[in-house]
Amino acid sequence: MVKHLNFVVLNDNESAPELKNRWGWSIFLESEKWRILFDADTSPRVIEYNAEQMDINLKNLDFAFLSHYHRDHYGGFRYVGKICPGVKIYVPPGNPAFLKRWGLEPVEIDKPLKLEEGLWSSGPLGAIKEQALGIEVDDAGMVVVVGCSHPGVDVLTARLREISGKDIYLVIGGYHSPSKKVLDNLASMSRYICPAHCSGSDAKNYVKTGYPEKYYHVKTGTKREITG
Repeated sequence: MVKHLNFVVLNDNESAPELKNRWGWSIFLESEKWRILFDADTSPRVIEYNAEQMDINLKNLDFAFLSHYHRDHYGGFRYVGKICPGVKIYVPPGNPAFLKRWGLEPVEIDKPLKLEEGLWSSGPLGAIKEQALGIEVDDAGMVVVVGCSHPGVDVLTARLREISGKDIYLVIGGYHSPSKKVLDNLASMSRYICPAHCSGSDAKNYVKTGYPEKYYHVKTGTKREITG
């Protein structure tokens, strides 16, 4: 469990002034205990430029986390491997050999796992074998970070709630054009909802109008601090 969590969206499909943008998803997470890069967009150049513009040093990451093996989530790790060689990266089952060639150290996760105190992987779910990251923040609850949510953002969130026993505070990332039913399920579990990347405008508008007290807008460059 951490006392506070800062996150910065390094890349999302929605751009921001003065920052580069590609279709993809990457978010930098920092607490008083660790510094994590969750996914790394499509382009090494985007990750490098945006990190420099927002004064984020990726040379001393504690570890990285890959949600699934689609290029719009792993492409930028080529840059990370150059500036932070040997950094551990938690990956779902697949073929992580290319990440090792890029200078990272893949650690394959094949089931729900406590990575360290208050930090969880959902374990791989669905045909694509996608995992989500859960972070316990003191009294706030668990922050869930997702990549594309191919198994369902509500399914990934429910899995992390089940294995951790914690209430869900916020779910951020790509929701993969979810149905209204999926969004309703998610709203019943989470205090705040932050659809990004592949979620689509329909999902954002549905949450914004149906659950305005839960909706939080994010895009490339968004920064937020969460405390217990």
